[in-house]
Amino acid sequence: MAVVWREAHEQTTYEVRSQGRTLRLFANGVQHSEFHPDRLVTGSVWDLLWLPGFFAKPGSIKRVLILGLGGGSLVPPLRRMFSPESMLAVELDAFHLQVAKRFFSVEDFGVECHCADAVEFLNHWDGPPFDLIIEDLFAPSDRTVSRAVSATGRWFGTLSKHVSKHGVLVMNFGDWPEYRDSWTAGDTAMRGWANRFRLSTPDCHNAVMAWTRDETDASVLRERLRDHPELEKELSDGRLDYRASKIS
Repeated sequence: MAVVWREAHEQTTYEVRSQGRTLRLFANGVQHSEFHPDRLVTGSVWDLLWLPGFFAKPGSIKRVLILGLGGGSLVPPLRRMFSPESMLAVELDAFHLQVAKRFFSVEDFGVECHCADAVEFLNHWDGPPFDLIIEDLFAPSDRTVSRAVSATGRWFGTLSKHVSKHGVLVMNFGDWPEYRDSWTAGDTAMRGWANRFRLSTPDCHNAVMAWTRDETDASVLRERLRDHPELEKELSDGRLDYRASKIS
């Protein structure tokens, strides 16, 4: 891969690397984002973050909030798959936000970007709730994959408060033990929710967790993906490789 941009700040070295038309954002050698202008499916963890949107009733994803934008890998599939009326993105790292705007062109997709602390942003949010919240908070200096914000009951409660009555909440964990040992793995985390799912892919160790307000099933997700011409092809060709399991 060729390095097309590099900048060092304090103890973090940021790079954008290209391979063909694919761009990837790295911080201290750890990949944080991947972007291809015409390819929505990456075959990795970024697919798992937008897939739970298909648990919601078709056409119901109107307002989307991304906490932890990174370079903006999620923006093109969210725009194309759900056509939301508004997308807000919060990113603490100014260099990530610079890459998202300069190289991944997220603002061209109609994203309202905020350079802010996600916890403070949501604690002070007094606008309408969101139909899909994707919480993907990882520190840019991490050399290993681990969360930047602990998944405590207080934080989960804040997130839940801002999800609409038919909405979906998605949280990314570095691996299954990180989720299993968190407050969100307990029964109390199901209050106000109908279902909890784990999404995984052979490409990475991340445990992506999704909570849905409405009763649904993994088979519903698969059926809706098959009903989408673009994603049906990705499924049949094996590029969209995932597992969704309901967690009691």
